[in-house]
Amino acid sequence: MNKDVITDYYRNNPKDIVYEQLADNKQYHELLQKKIASQDALRSLISEEAWKRYLDLDAVGNELESFRLETMYLAGAADYEKLFK
Repeated sequence: MNKDVITDYYRNNPKDIVYEQLADNKQYHELLQKKIASQDALRSLISEEAWKRYLDLDAVGNELESFRLETMYLAGAADYEKLFK
C-alpha cells in the first residue's frame, strides 16, 4: 500500500469512513441525541457570546478528533504493510 494514496483517500473521505463505521451503532446515536439535548439546555442558560465560544471550542475538539482518527488509520495501514510485506 502506498502511504500517500492512503493519506489522500483519508483526507478526501474522512467523514465517509467514520460514518460507515458508526452508521448502525445504536449506542453512538443515543449519545449523539443526548449531546444535542445537553447543547440545547446549555444554550438556553448562557449568553450568545458564551455560546459562540462554546461552538468554537467544539470545532477545535472536532478537528483534533479528526487528526486522531487519521493517525490511527495511517498507523493501521503501516502495520498492515509491515505484516504483509
